[in-house]
Amino acid sequence: MPKIIGTLLVIMLAVIVLVEGRERKAATGKFFGSFGPFFRENADFKKLFGTLLLFIGYIFVVEEVGFTVTSIIFVFLFNVLYTGWSKKALRTSLIISILAPVIVSLIFGVAFNITLPSGICSITFIDYGITIY
Repeated sequence: MPKIIGTLLVIMLAVIVLVEGRERKAATGKFFGSFGPFFRENADFKKLFGTLLLFIGYIFVVEEVGFTVTSIIFVFLFNVLYTGWSKKALRTSLIISILAPVIVSLIFGVAFNITLPSGICSITFIDYGITIY
């Protein structure tokens, strides 16, 4: 499986290089022209560094708290970071942040029998043989 994923990543990289090179060649006449600045002038550093901080925080918290609860909190925070604080955006973020981790937890934990990080917030339904990590 890792070889398949690696091969797909190499193919996608080649497609990106070819498409970008074709666009550069059409614009400047050179396939490999100047690559430009790493950060664009209109880059949103709040989202960039917010994403990095949330991702690092998630890595440290998920083992202690558990997959589902940590994912609900962090998916909500990621959604709010990118969509804002409007009433509609908050409602959508809340729905997505609850449904997505619970569905992933059920699919991996029940259907595939894969153990996700369990912490202090893991819940086991003994009658049904289901654990939500």
